Amino acid sequence: MNIENLSALADQQIKDSAGALKDFRNAQLSLFKKNGFNSPVLDGYKFTNLETFFGSLTDSALSFQNGELTTLDLNLPGVKVKKLKDHFEEVKNLFKEENALSNLHHALLNDGIILEVAKNAEVKTPIRIVHSMNKAGLSAPTIVVLAHHFSKVTVIEETHGGGSYANVNETYILAHDGANVEHIQMDQGSEEGISHSSVFAELAKDATVRSLIFNASGKLNRKNLQMNLNAAGAHAESYALYLTNGSEHSDISTVINHKAADTTSDQMAKGILDGDSKGIFTGKIHIHPKAQRVASGQLNKNLLLSKKAQAHSQPQLEIFADDVKCSHGSTTGQLSDDEVFYLEARGIPADRARTILAHGFGLEIVLKIQNEEARNLISPLILKRLESKFALGRM
Repeated sequence: MNIENLSALADQQIKDSAGALKDFRNAQLSLFKKNGFNSPVLDGYKFTNLETFFGSLTDSALSFQNGELTTLDLNLPGVKVKKLKDHFEEVKNLFKEENALSNLHHALLNDGIILEVAKNAEVKTPIRIVHSMNKAGLSAPTIVVLAHHFSKVTVIEETHGGGSYANVNETYILAHDGANVEHIQMDQGSEEGISHSSVFAELAKDATVRSLIFNASGKLNRKNLQMNLNAAGAHAESYALYLTNGSEHSDISTVINHKAADTTSDQMAKGILDGDSKGIFTGKIHIHPKAQRVASGQLNKNLLLSKKAQAHSQPQLEIFADDVKCSHGSTTGQLSDDEVFYLEARGIPADRARTILAHGFGLEIVLKIQNEEARNLISPLILKRLESKFALGRM
């Protein structure tokens, strides 16, 4: 948290005070706002940067436990959080999906929230939504992100859990004119967990939505992404990294609908697979009639660390306009012996060389994260997963 966020947090808490205590707290807050961390009183902290310390803290986490909302407090300027069940009428028109899984999800909906980002607000601190499961059962939370005109926000959805569980969640993103939304999904559940999540994004004029998916665990992990580019200038980005081992199954399906002219999109998905695991990427680009001057690219790369691992790539192009630029590609292979030898020739042991190459392969997706704080949070988690899941010292 920076000075502004700490001040906003104190302001919010002071409202619950009264009398002399409230006056005292307001006076202290005024001094803090005036001096910040540069007060002479803090000379004893010459070698300890308090801004760094408080910058590592965050009040931007919302929590679900087994699908039930447990934490709703959020102290970020420009952001409102509301319970979905109390404001359902405001967003019910977003729920248009007519398929069996969406029908089931809506029937089982445990709880949900609406994140509303004000017009022109730039939220630099990523908003974390933590889904935790610690018992068998089915959870089905729903997240709605309303990004008003020219706002900017990063939302991270994290999944944690132990044992056998099933998490079926849906996220709806409405990006108004000029809005910029970065949505990150990070699964760190148990090897016995089952996760199925869907993200639906609607992009208005000059809006940008960036989706990043990190499938790092799970017996069965399915991700659906649908982005509708509804007006000129809309831009969509989709990046994914799936890490599978043992008998894990990762399936990612994306659909990008170019419904308007002068829209653009980019997709990249990478997989690192070991053991008997399976990774599937299906990417569809649909360009509607009259959606001229569209540019769209798609790329899928898979790195196999065992002979039994399977990677399935299914790129799909559906083009109904004639003035477009579209490309797609797919590759699957193993670590290059030449690259390993190159590093060995420079004194790096073979097992370390393979680790370096695999890290570089996966971290390309991590570097696509635009928000620096989010990138710094997720990068070490991916490194840890790579080291713990894969025995890279052998073929």
